[in-house]
Amino acid sequence: MLPFAERPPTHHTHTHTHLKKKTRPLRYLARPGTRPLATGSSRAMAPSPSLFLGSFPISTAPRTRAGPAAPCPHSARPSLRPRQRPSPAVAAAVQAEHQPAVAAAPKPPALPFRVGHGFDLHRLEPDLPLIIGGINIPHDRGCEAHSDGDVLLHCVVDAILGALGLPDIGQIFPDSDPRWKGADSSVFMREAVKLMHEAGYELGNLDATLILQKPKISPFKETIRSNLCDLLGADPSVVNLKAKTHEKVDSLGENRSIAAHTVVLLMRK
Repeated sequence: MLPFAERPPTHHTHTHTHLKKKTRPLRYLARPGTRPLATGSSRAMAPSPSLFLGSFPISTAPRTRAGPAAPCPHSARPSLRPRQRPSPAVAAAVQAEHQPAVAAAPKPPALPFRVGHGFDLHRLEPDLPLIIGGINIPHDRGCEAHSDGDVLLHCVVDAILGALGLPDIGQIFPDSDPRWKGADSSVFMREAVKLMHEAGYELGNLDATLILQKPKISPFKETIRSNLCDLLGADPSVVNLKAKTHEKVDSLGENRSIAAHTVVLLMRK
């Protein structure tokens, strides 16, 4: 025997196995409106509701009442007549009062449109009249203020003055002046509208929001809006009024105060 047995030649073949990596699903490149499922699910994506509810059509048809509204007691019915207009002497005093502040303000550029925002808040106290938009609203509390405390009209005045780049209502009609003690806020409204026209603008549209817990404004909303349109000299289609509660939170929700926000768009004539 040979010292070494002849062994058959062995050919070592190196097999290169290429393992394919499992690609994870492109969860973040999915089409809008989908979300990834949990790991190990048979489906990669599942539909999720749209954030903007785009699949639900919004009806633009006018709302109709479900039934006739309950008649308002005679004592709770607001007067449909506008409040008494200020006398010429009061109007002259108003003009003389605001002219120094208005003259000191820089003249606004002739922009095609201007936007203004107004805000006002008043404390509610017992045994005072509650006047909103020039309408006396029956309630056991009213606004504590130097003038008549009309939170809506004060807010609208500030929005118009702000759009024109003028000082606010507190600078033009300061509460330190005894002439404005208990004054009808329609005086301030008419002066703001006059300044708007003098600057060469007219009302494009107005959107106002009242915030109060009590009383309910819905029975008086159209009357308030009608009087507001009269003071502005505007068509009702461009004046919007909303009212909201404060969900019993803070002084507003505890019936200790009332507030209003207003946004106006002024258009160049």
